[in-house]
Amino acid sequence: MATSITSAEELARARRDGKVAAETFDETLRELVEAIVATDAVEVLARAGFHLLMRGPDRPEQVGKEGVELSHLELIQALALSTARGAGEADTDYPAITSRVLNLIGRNVVAYRDRTKLKLNGDQAHDERTRLLALIQSWTLAVRGARHEFQTRRYAFALAKIVDASFHHHHGCTATSWVQAIGRFYDLVEERLQAERASLRRWVRKKSGIAMIHAFVEGLDDKTAAEISTAAMPYRYDRDHVTALLINRFEQRLSGAFTLCYEDLVAETPTKERDALIGLLRRCALRFGEVDNSALERLHLDNPVRMRPFIELDAQSFFCPVPHILGVQMSEMLEDLCAINPTLKEKAEKARADLLEEQLADVVRRFLPSAEVREKVKWSEDGGITTWESDLVAVIDKTVLAFEAKSAKISSPARRGAVNSLKDALKELVVKPSRQSLRFKARVDNADGPLHFDTAQGPFTINAGAIRSVIRVNILQDPVGPLSSHWPQLACAGFVPAELDIAPSMTVFDLETVFETLSLEIERCHYLARRAELERNAVYTADELDLLAVYQEHQFNIGEAEFDGTRLEWYGASLRLTPEYSARRAEGTLSAQMRRTGFWADLLGSLEQKREVGWTRLGHRLLNANVNVQRRVERLYEKGMQAVSRDPSKFFTSGVTVGSRFRLDTISVSVGAPESPEQFEDNLQYAAKRAFEQGGQQSLLALYWFVPKSGEAYDFIGVMRRHRTASGVARKI
Repeated sequence: MATSITSAEELARARRDGKVAAETFDETLRELVEAIVATDAVEVLARAGFHLLMRGPDRPEQVGKEGVELSHLELIQALALSTARGAGEADTDYPAITSRVLNLIGRNVVAYRDRTKLKLNGDQAHDERTRLLALIQSWTLAVRGARHEFQTRRYAFALAKIVDASFHHHHGCTATSWVQAIGRFYDLVEERLQAERASLRRWVRKKSGIAMIHAFVEGLDDKTAAEISTAAMPYRYDRDHVTALLINRFEQRLSGAFTLCYEDLVAETPTKERDALIGLLRRCALRFGEVDNSALERLHLDNPVRMRPFIELDAQSFFCPVPHILGVQMSEMLEDLCAINPTLKEKAEKARADLLEEQLADVVRRFLPSAEVREKVKWSEDGGITTWESDLVAVIDKTVLAFEAKSAKISSPARRGAVNSLKDALKELVVKPSRQSLRFKARVDNADGPLHFDTAQGPFTINAGAIRSVIRVNILQDPVGPLSSHWPQLACAGFVPAELDIAPSMTVFDLETVFETLSLEIERCHYLARRAELERNAVYTADELDLLAVYQEHQFNIGEAEFDGTRLEWYGASLRLTPEYSARRAEGTLSAQMRRTGFWADLLGSLEQKREVGWTRLGHRLLNANVNVQRRVERLYEKGMQAVSRDPSKFFTSGVTVGSRFRLDTISVSVGAPESPEQFEDNLQYAAKRAFEQGGQQSLLALYWFVPKSGEAYDFIGVMRRHRTASGVARKI
């Protein structure tokens, strides 16, 4: 959607596009219903579900390509459930119908988004608000949760364990049994579909029609094998014809892969809980005709399939072509089951809040092992009359990280873009915790000596005079999606206070993904620090995983684009990160996509290993250098090594100044063979003065290597600052 209207012609064009989109939406919705009603929707959904599996969402070769998405399949399923199940004909061309339905749903979703242009009126404030509301609606439509499947299961099991007794009292089975049953469904279908995918690959890659037929019938019973061979062999020299025939036969068995009996899921459940558990599983199902067909245009933002993904075929069996929903919605479905009773609901909500704080503490301690971590950090500024509290504080070297955790849910109206509901959600989840962490930051920034706090782990002291940076982060249970990168625009549109310094917001699951993807503590601190700067300075569209993918590419070193108002469209960049995430996580190769030279990686690794005073701030400066800068510094290092190795009496020094005109960084590169500490210090001072003259900055990063080589990645690293001394230079760190 256009982000600004600068002329009457542009406004007229935008509104024309919106009108066309509205007409296309109505037309494609009608055609979708007609196409689905005329066939057996189960057959169409099975083919579409397998198509989604083959396309992704975990397939690297599909990144950047258009195609079926999980949200598309949810919409098709909801439309199918708005009427009775069709029977289809014996000669129904399901591959062609499925292809048409997928094409229609893709066009329908695009048209749904573009209809918003009709609401533009040329007023900048109004149009900006319209754009932001359209953004959250688009995110609600397309994005399914902020967790990986393993994170969803872990959280669901933890929540279930806490509410088990009360859940059993109200439902007749434990919440843990329900989670295990849903997990069993996911695993059974995944196992079946992996087998089908392997089967498809086995025969479809054969080079000849004959070889394809032989591979296809391998392992089938004699009768079925003979039937297929008889039908296919006459076309054995026409590979395309054989492919189409076998694909059709292959797809005929897909509906069985997505169909299970409720008994399959409760086989390992205690006998006395099984009937109650089956009853709950049936509550997760919809029947044909159960979706209200009078409000189909509302399904895009309020789709019942998300919380009830099963299609009940009869009292014993169900069909589910979207098992991926369970990978992200399992815990929400469990919370929904807990909401039937006020006592159980209250227990679940408290568990949700407690688990958020526990998960936050676990993530920070696991991935910042060098930090001193304290929870429930309390202090008073008026002699104890008023007590303030930060949920978690981590002190690592000269950096303090202040986390505020908020477990409140984002309401359905807010997700649909209801203005007042969205304001309320942002106030609770973003504005209030930002005020809390800003109060803590001010306390540290305004002090120059020890500060004393009470914490869950006992008394705690922070030497404020030694702290160089306080990083604030809001940690949520539910994501706010791309809105987390739009605080300036949200302020202009009146959704958040314009005067407030909003802290970056992300879910605890996103924080874990960021931290486990980045391999160094230095990187993890730098990422959070730059996140805050980027939100203040840049104009971009992205959610947290998009930003992580961008960080892997260039560590947020985007030059002038950070400051000059360039609109950076990063939404979807996470597709470079998420393919085969679970496999790469198991292999420990998540950080392999980081763009960095080996030379620079050695500098950072050595800095983190030594952990000298100021190492996080020194690492911050190293990470502000993109790959081109890294290569320039390495070439200077090699040039200096050659020169001084030939003549040790020489001293080599040069400087590199890079970045944006709004923020320039200078790196001084020195190579020498000093004969005494005094000569080394003189060389360092001389190099800094030269680099200051060249770059014109007030501080710089100094790197120094000795000849002969010491075997270290560097022999000295530090920050030098212009100072009114005899030499004109002083060490800052």
